[in-house]
Amino acid sequence: MQLSLKAKSLKQRWLMRFFLFIFSLLLILFLWVINTLRGSLPTLDGNVQVQGIDFPVTIERDSYGVPSIIGNNRTDVAFATGYLHAQERFFQMDLGRRNSAGELSELVGSVALEHDKRQRKHRFRLVAQQAETLLPDKHLQILNAYTKGVNAGLTDLDSKPFEYWLLNVEPQPWTNEDTFLTVFSMYLDLNDGDAGLDKAKGYLEQVVPREVVEFLSPLSTRWDSPLVADSLPAPALPDSGQVNLRDKPQSTYKNLTGTLVEEAAIGSNNWAVSGALTHHGGAIVENDMHLSHRVPNVWYRTQFRYPHPDNNQPDVRITGVSLPGTPIIVVGSNGSVAWSFTNSYGDWVDLVTLDIEGNVYQTNEGFESLYQWSETILVKGQEPVIVDYQSTRWGPVVESLSGDKQYALRWTAHNPNATNLNLIGLETATTARQAMTVASTSGIPPQNFTAGDRHGSIGWTIAGRIPSRLELDSTYPLPWDQADLQWSRWLTTDEYPAVTNLESHRIWTANARVASGDNYKKLGNGGYAPGPRQLQIRNALMSLEQADEDAMLAVALDHRAIYMNGWRQLALDALTEPERADNSGRQSFYRYLSEWSGKAAVDDVGYRLAREFNDSVTLKVLQSLGRYFFSLSELSLSESSPDIDDSWLQRLNHEEEMIWRLLDERPMHWLSPQYESWNELLLESIDDVIETLGGESGLAQANWGLRNTAKINHPLSSALPVIGQWLNMPAVPLSGDIWTPRAQKPSSGVSERIVVAPGREADGIFHMPGGQSGHPLSPFYKLGYMDWVNGSKTPFLPQETRYTLTLQPGD
Repeated sequence: MQLSLKAKSLKQRWLMRFFLFIFSLLLILFLWVINTLRGSLPTLDGNVQVQGIDFPVTIERDSYGVPSIIGNNRTDVAFATGYLHAQERFFQMDLGRRNSAGELSELVGSVALEHDKRQRKHRFRLVAQQAETLLPDKHLQILNAYTKGVNAGLTDLDSKPFEYWLLNVEPQPWTNEDTFLTVFSMYLDLNDGDAGLDKAKGYLEQVVPREVVEFLSPLSTRWDSPLVADSLPAPALPDSGQVNLRDKPQSTYKNLTGTLVEEAAIGSNNWAVSGALTHHGGAIVENDMHLSHRVPNVWYRTQFRYPHPDNNQPDVRITGVSLPGTPIIVVGSNGSVAWSFTNSYGDWVDLVTLDIEGNVYQTNEGFESLYQWSETILVKGQEPVIVDYQSTRWGPVVESLSGDKQYALRWTAHNPNATNLNLIGLETATTARQAMTVASTSGIPPQNFTAGDRHGSIGWTIAGRIPSRLELDSTYPLPWDQADLQWSRWLTTDEYPAVTNLESHRIWTANARVASGDNYKKLGNGGYAPGPRQLQIRNALMSLEQADEDAMLAVALDHRAIYMNGWRQLALDALTEPERADNSGRQSFYRYLSEWSGKAAVDDVGYRLAREFNDSVTLKVLQSLGRYFFSLSELSLSESSPDIDDSWLQRLNHEEEMIWRLLDERPMHWLSPQYESWNELLLESIDDVIETLGGESGLAQANWGLRNTAKINHPLSSALPVIGQWLNMPAVPLSGDIWTPRAQKPSSGVSERIVVAPGREADGIFHMPGGQSGHPLSPFYKLGYMDWVNGSKTPFLPQETRYTLTLQPGD
């Protein structure tokens, strides 16, 4: 018995020692991990010797981590900017350059291989190298300094950024061309680099008359609000001889597939009011740039201070947001001028119909050989993959939507002259007119550029290079014999579309059609938004008699659901008393719609139901039309386009206007034979929403916030069970929607917000959905996020200095 007890006691002591040993190992591992992670935190205070600057550079950070970079020349400021970007955001920069270059597989493995294959046809690394050779010397010096700063900042970290430990790879040094690859990632975000609109129209005109295509994707909508009023003609409703869904049997429309790409309508807002509306006589500029959300956020807040190149001028002091990977403040204010961007959705991508015979294709000078090349894609953990490509004088060869034709893809981004660093000129602009001139020479994805100055002037133009175009509709594939003349040159500064100092004293853009007349012809249609959001902003501005920063913020945070009210009324009208009788689900649906707040509010059930109803009807109409048009031809889906399904008509634009025309006029020949009437389709959509949300009992809990909950994640968080969520921003409900000025979806929306009067930046307001740092142990990782969620007023300028770092020239 004693031996048994003694053995048991020994076993218990052994187990305790074993568990203590394991605990000690885990503790050591935990401390190693924390110490390693802390080693990749940026240096905030002290003096650091670096190679690559002429004079000391002071970096003052406030409590949000926003730096003021104070240098004796612009190149030293560029070096310090690169230093900070590398220390706070290097992994983000690395993803940006690899995304456009098609080099993600080298970092994350085969999961990115198909993406890389698609990207390599653009040859963006080669274009970036060519763009660098075209830089003027002063800009090349700035780029050289920035690149040196990036590599110095990366080297000075005690440990590589934590993401590289997780991926078990080493970060690669930065090069000058990587800055342009960062810009090309923005081209990919902001332009239709696959020419989806052109492909869809090119397919449709093979099976139906062009007037049918124009009805499906009209140029004009009932929500148009260009800066200079005009009226584009509305297309006629095609008759039953052109379109008749009821000619096809019901079986044609069975088992429809596809989803609604609701985030496609997310864009950006900006506006300006002139000095005529402000008590101080200066302009006020607002900007919400809407992009896909990520952790860390797209932008990095920065202030630059350095002597003006003209010694007779005051020092340059510019505040705004920079794009990690580039040495430029993209949006901001320099004390004299403030400026802002929204995506222009001009026609910057063309398809050219090719006549190919073997390895040659037809041109106006006769047959020309296809250029053929191979790309070697490095794949982490696997053998390299070699992919073959073909190109023409107009661009790489791509297939049509159905795979029956081959096109050349022509994109402004493929031209090295389309990308440069000329935006640096905004730092010293003193008037809105000067800023607009700088914008017209800049090399970025073409954007609506809205500016205002301290004297009260405001203006709109396009920032980015604009190609000349012929008097033809290039939203359809172009015949090869017209392609050379279509983009024969860039527009000169004098030819740029521009609007200044309107009688209304207001300028507004929100991704819808801004230009009219000749200005519109210069831009074309690259898929601009229908316009309810832009119209609501314009009307809100027009209602103001006086403007200040608070009034501008109120417009930006406006989540009144004016557009969705039409869908709400449509559902209420369909739910007549007989249709609601003996159906408790419909009765509850009707009640919640009747009681809604009129806003896309997080706690509003009525708004959620109207939005779900809108989605359901839209998808049913697009799916049935998509299946019908495919059934008219023997052409089928391209094997190279496996993502195409029955809702492929979303590749067109302004389908919202087309659907409202159908709902207004209720033509039977445009209705699937599954339904006896349009009202039956509406009622089925309502019933589908009720069922999807859990029946009558589920409706009460189905508020908008449950659907519109923030999902702003770090790209590696999903690979880390449990603790990965620690890398993400809090999943909080968000007010607003794609059709309201406060445009916000779970994973896309306002990436930054500024409200600023140049010269009065101390009164300005700033928001950003995340903190300055990309490091989860940094105090700046999530700081400011809840201010963005709540729309709280936070200062535009950096505040009191908390940390001071000085970069000293090394020996």
